[in-house]
Amino acid sequence: MSNLLHFLVVSTGGTIASGEGREGLTPTMTGHDLLKYVPSLSQLGEIDVHDLLFKDSSNMSPLDWKRIAMFLIAQEKRYDAFIILHGTDTMAYTASALSFMIANFTKPVVITGSMQPITQPNTDAIDNIYSSFLFAAEMIRLRQRGITIAFGGQLIHGPRSQKILSHDYTAFTSINYPHLGHIEKGEAILTHRPSLLTPLFHQKEYETFELETSVFLLTLFPGFRARYLEYIVNMEPKAIVIEALGLGGVPHLGESLLPPLKLSQDLGIPVVITTQCVYGGVDLNVYEVGRRTLKMGVISGKDMTREAIITKLMLLLPYVEPYNVEKWLHTNFCDEITLP
Repeated sequence: MSNLLHFLVVSTGGTIASGEGREGLTPTMTGHDLLKYVPSLSQLGEIDVHDLLFKDSSNMSPLDWKRIAMFLIAQEKRYDAFIILHGTDTMAYTASALSFMIANFTKPVVITGSMQPITQPNTDAIDNIYSSFLFAAEMIRLRQRGITIAFGGQLIHGPRSQKILSHDYTAFTSINYPHLGHIEKGEAILTHRPSLLTPLFHQKEYETFELETSVFLLTLFPGFRARYLEYIVNMEPKAIVIEALGLGGVPHLGESLLPPLKLSQDLGIPVVITTQCVYGGVDLNVYEVGRRTLKMGVISGKDMTREAIITKLMLLLPYVEPYNVEKWLHTNFCDEITLP
């Protein structure tokens, strides 16, 4: 028995655990309830289950990321790998946050969920759970660690993950980064390994560290009013993330957004420019509409995902002065950003 792999399943709720309630689907099932639908898992090793949360992932908060991180750390030495069952809507945020918080975690962590409750006839939950264990077992064999998402037969690096489809069973993909692996003929094939996994914090700091949630995200469109951005700046959030156009274009003719950006700099509020495009990232040096913002002191989000930018800012802002945010946001901690 001692040679068997030892897994811990951490259940947090989500669609995978949902049943019909008075107001619609809501998480009701325990982790043990879910694993009964995948009896073949017993062949892969010993499995323990812990029900940490019962939440629709839309209700997940940064404090929940901290709770998950601290729980994993407390259990790290007892298990070979960890499977987190999670709702899909904010799964990429959790995966990104955990990647930054516990990048030096020594065991594989695989997060999964489903687009349909496990009780539905055509659910993807059973395949996703089983695939998660296959990926985790292969990661153990290859001594590969990191925070990952297993979904639709693919293994995705946590801080590069994003949900791009609202209904399809292949809802998640890897953004500007190779997939880590896939399922082929019932086996987990790993094809890529993150080259860098460095935490933002030392583990002893986890009990006391803060997460700054005063971060504002806005999306530009033709006709966006400058006074709306000025109003947001005057509310003095700790950082603003702008999903700009194309390579990072911000209008400066007509409704020019440059004056509010100048105001943000005067108030010491970091502004990060990312793109509405799913792939490719931003390059503020190509067009005038990008270079003008650089002159205002904005920060390029480069090829990071929205989720990686926001969670990274939440973790950095309590500890980094505004003039140093760009330096640390452009530091690669866990292959979340592509640098020259």
